[in-house]
Formats: sequence, C-alpha cells, structure tokens
Amino acid sequence: MIRSSAKHRFFSSSSSNRNNNGGDQSETNVWKLSQETEGKFDPLFEDNSKTVGIEPGEADSWLKTGDGEWETAEGYKPWSLEEEEKTDLFDTGDYVSSVGEAEIEVSNEKDRDEELQMLQEEEQQLSVIIKGPNRAFGDLIAASGITDDMLDSLIALKDLEGVEGLPPLSELEDLRYEKTTRKSSRAEIERQKQEEAAKARVRQVDDKGRSYGTGRRKCSVARVWIEPGDGKFLVNEKEFDVYFPMLDHRAALLRPFSETKTLGLWDVTCTVKGGGTTGQVGAVLLGISRALQNWEPDLRPPLRDAGFLTRDPRMVERKKPGKAKARKSYQWVKR
Repeated sequence: MIRSSAKHRFFSSSSSNRNNNGGDQSETNVWKLSQETEGKFDPLFEDNSKTVGIEPGEADSWLKTGDGEWETAEGYKPWSLEEEEKTDLFDTGDYVSSVGEAEIEVSNEKDRDEELQMLQEEEQQLSVIIKGPNRAFGDLIAASGITDDMLDSLIALKDLEGVEGLPPLSELEDLRYEKTTRKSSRAEIERQKQEEAAKARVRQVDDKGRSYGTGRRKCSVARVWIEPGDGKFLVNEKEFDVYFPMLDHRAALLRPFSETKTLGLWDVTCTVKGGGTTGQVGAVLLGISRALQNWEPDLRPPLRDAGFLTRDPRMVERKKPGKAKARKSYQWVKR
C-alpha cells in the first residue's frame, strides 16, 4: 500500500507538471490508471507465510530452545555489570612493578655516588688541614710576586752581609724600591739620552786635520771640509761670493758660524754638484753643520736647536699624466 501511494504521488506530480492548464479530465485519467495497476502488484507484497504454509506465530519458533530462551554460540556467557566491575580491563601490574624496581635501582646508584663525593671532599679538607703551614707559606710567596731568582739573590746577599765593600741589604732594597717607584717625564728621558750620546761622541778628524761633512738638498750633493783658519770659503775652487752672487744665499751659508759664535775662525772647502742654486745652498749648509759637529761635539745643541742638522726631505713632485704639471691641469673648455 505504501508503494502504491507513492505511485499515486508520482503520477499526480508528473501530471500536474506537464499539464498545469489541463483540467479535471487529465486528473481522473491518472487516478483510473492507478486503481487498475494496484490490483496487479498486490500479490507481490502479500505475507510469504501464507504461501509457504507457516503460521504467523510460528515464524521465529526455530530460534528458541525448549525452555523458551534464545539459542547462542558455544562458550557465550551473558554480560553483566557486576562481573565487569570485578575484572580489571587495563591490567598493568607486571609493568608497573618492573618500572618501580628500575627507579629504586637508579635512586640507589645516585645515593652511592653522592656518598663517594662526600667522602672525597672530606679527605681533601683533611689533607689541607694536615698540610696547612707549608701550603700557606707557598701561597704567601706566590701572592707577593717573589720569584725563585729573587729568593736566591736575597739568600746570597744575606750570606755576604759581613763582607767588606758591599752595601747592607736594607740599602739595596731601598735603592731598588726608589728605582721602581720613581716616575720620570718624557723630556727628562730624552735629555738623558742626549747626554749619553754626547758623551759617546768624539772628535772625528782626518790625516790632514780636517773635519768632513756631507750635505744633501733636493738633487744637490755637497762635500764639505773644515779646519781652523782665517775664514776662507771656497766652493768648487771659487770664492763663495762669486759662486753664489745673491746676498741671501751667502747669509744662509754663514748662519751656522754665527749660531756657534765661530764666524771667521774656519777655513771651508767644499764641492757641490747637481740641482739648482737653492738646492746647492741647502746642501752646503747641511754639510757645514755636520762638519762642525764632527770637529767639536759640544757644538751640536745650538746647531740642532736652530734646525741646521735636519735634512730637508722636500723634493720636486713628478709630473702626472693628463696634467700640465704635478698638480696643474690643462685649461678646461666646456664646448
């Protein structure tokens, strides 16, 4: 009956969709067809028990036993809540016991290690207490900064206290302390170096009784010899006023003698080559100053203060490619 009703619905809906403006005639035709077909399909949906010959009450009797209970598989027991409570579904007793034993063993090993460490520390403390005096004395010596060499020297001086000619140990210690604590300025150190170098300098004179000095300036090189005399001055076998006609150049050549206050007391002979007039004048000036220093080392301070013993390093700068001179550029034209 359910399927027949569904059939009625299907036909009714399809008919309504096809013929919305049909009329009552189409609907009656559909209902007639449904009633005719309903009788044809009824035998298919009837109860099978009637055809087989089994009564409706006896359809499920083969599943029941004689006591009226349902048959089950062998070994099947009915489930009950009480039995489930008694049994432990997640039984992990063996695993928990093994884990607990492992933890106990680990804790015992840790305790043994701690006890051993404590014993070692106690032994070290006892050894420090037993060896205390020697160890403390060694620490004191190391902290004071005294080395083995210093100890050996002090012991040697102590043994030689009674020897004549040696100062007592207290004076040596005081001198050493003053030397280490004394602070000297840079100027004082430089002055001491100059004094020591001046003491080491001696007069340098050749076989003819002349002192020699070499001078350089730019591209010029001058070789100068001086000796006590009446004030003669020859440059390349010419009088210096003839060789250097300019008054400024001649005044510059006489300045070393005026600074040392020995003007007119020396005969000067020099040869110069290379460069121009200015370079040759500077070379002869440096040669005269060095020759005076070699003759008398005491003349070094005034010559050095005036700057006559310093070599002038300035040279002509070379021409650069793409430029008119060393720095000068060519005239630039925009267009």
